[in-house]
Amino acid sequence: MDGQGYSDHLNSYREMSAFHWEIETAGSKAKVSEILERFDLPGDDFIEGFPDLAKKVQELPDSPTLPG
Repeated sequence: MDGQGYSDHLNSYREMSAFHWEIETAGSKAKVSEILERFDLPGDDFIEGFPDLAKKVQELPDSPTLPG
């Protein structure tokens, strides 16, 4: 499906691009959670509509890593 059924949540190509970019550059699952909340997209809808992004999120640490 790749997000096409979620026009209620992401209303424009620009908003969809911003969403993808923010998820791609999030450094942690906590940050992704903040992004989903800001875009008003429930986690289950994210997993169903964006399976490729959801797989990438699974590989992220739970919380941001501090520079060492």
